Amino acid sequence: MNTFTTPPPPPPRLSRSELKVLLVDDDLLMLDMISEALRSLGITHVTQAGSGQQALDILGKKQQVFDLLLLDLHMPSMDGFAFMESIAQGVYSGALIIVSGQRDVVVQAASLVARLSQFTLLGALKKPFRKDALAALISKLA
Repeated sequence: MNTFTTPPPPPPRLSRSELKVLLVDDDLLMLDMISEALRSLGITHVTQAGSGQQALDILGKKQQVFDLLLLDLHMPSMDGFAFMESIAQGVYSGALIIVSGQRDVVVQAASLVARLSQFTLLGALKKPFRKDALAALISKLA
């Protein structure tokens, strides 16, 4: 028998200047480009993690609660799928945007995993992405 759970309620609306974002990508250039795009959209609280493990360490410290997580899928050691599995046990409860250069079928699979894991998935962006596409996803949150 299949059982389906109700998706989580939408996150509360925040102003962009209040948003706390964790950006997870192993590409330093991409980290800087996405951080700059976020700043240009009025988001100033951006924490970068160069790997899934580094992001887990940041989340584990619980010194800061993040409202939004931007996650790359293709990373060494711990890919985006393994990272989502690690945080699905209640380590993170904010919104999620998948940012990836992987094939569409991989991004669709990751989106399905995110939804089934009860993440508040705002959407997925294909690298390279346009800033207006990022803004449209963020507008669902702030």
